[in-house]
Amino acid sequence: MKNLSSIAALLIVLSFSGAAFAHDDSQGKNGVPSYLDTALTKLPEQDADQFRATMKKAHEDNMAIASQIHVLHDELDGIMATEPFDKDAFRAKSAKLREVYEKMRANSDDAFASATAQLTQKERKTLVTAMAYPHDKQQVTKSAE
Repeated sequence: MKNLSSIAALLIVLSFSGAAFAHDDSQGKNGVPSYLDTALTKLPEQDADQFRATMKKAHEDNMAIASQIHVLHDELDGIMATEPFDKDAFRAKSAKLREVYEKMRANSDDAFASATAQLTQKERKTLVTAMAYPHDKQQVTKSAE
């Protein structure tokens, strides 16, 4: 059960990061820009466009890998439904699934690093500040009260 929770959490994280990175216009859910898009507005337009293009390419590459994930999930479901339950097969398939998720995460990380490397130090600092998590900003606001 712990493996399934870990896999589900990883899938959720990848879904959010992939959606944010691949977003190629300024509108997110319900017309609200993602925090990455909002952060990219602080950069020169050409740099922001290049950053988005790099992340979109990684997202497209990851979508090609996603079919492997669907197959692995189906195989994992089959293992779970079979009698008797084979713990070793479950662990092996879970490990393979984590490897594929890690490959997707590495693609995103590599693309993010490549996109960031194209920015000047000043632009990178601007991006860091603009990408501060909303809860971090709330902590600063609460501390100031």
